[in-house]
Amino acid sequence: MNEIAFIGLGSNIGDRETNIFSAIAALDVRNEINVKKTASIYETEPLYNKKQPAFLNTVVEIETILSPEEMLQVCKGIELMLGRKQIEKKNEPRVIDLDILAFETISIKLSDLNVPHPQLFARKFVLVPWSEINPDFIVQDFGQSISTLLKICPDTSLVNIHTLEKSA
Repeated sequence: MNEIAFIGLGSNIGDRETNIFSAIAALDVRNEINVKKTASIYETEPLYNKKQPAFLNTVVEIETILSPEEMLQVCKGIELMLGRKQIEKKNEPRVIDLDILAFETISIKLSDLNVPHPQLFARKFVLVPWSEINPDFIVQDFGQSISTLLKICPDTSLVNIHTLEKSA
């Protein structure tokens, strides 16, 4: 059965734009995944560990036949393929980060995976791009739309649209 899901992407090391675009392409090239919508890219200040470069973030809406557990394996594989180190401390700089934010009809709590993402309500770097592509999506377990979650989000960090750099 096809399921709508949302993936958050972020990068703050190396060619951040290329990292984001490569990750989206790696999702879309798979037969089990169809990238339906991609938000603009936003430049965001780091939330927790302030001593690192700014992030580029976006959110994609996908249609997939994969389960959340299978989707997690795909995301981890893309991160490794693009050069993310397996052993990293939480909230450290990273080449690429793919987070499963929500599935339309699935809620799951496992030791290594929570869907919907338990911190999505407190992260403007997730809610701003997500509200661009699907503001009316109701997040399971939260019972509120993305636009409502954004309005009540406690995060006060800066989230600005990123102007893509022109190639030389």
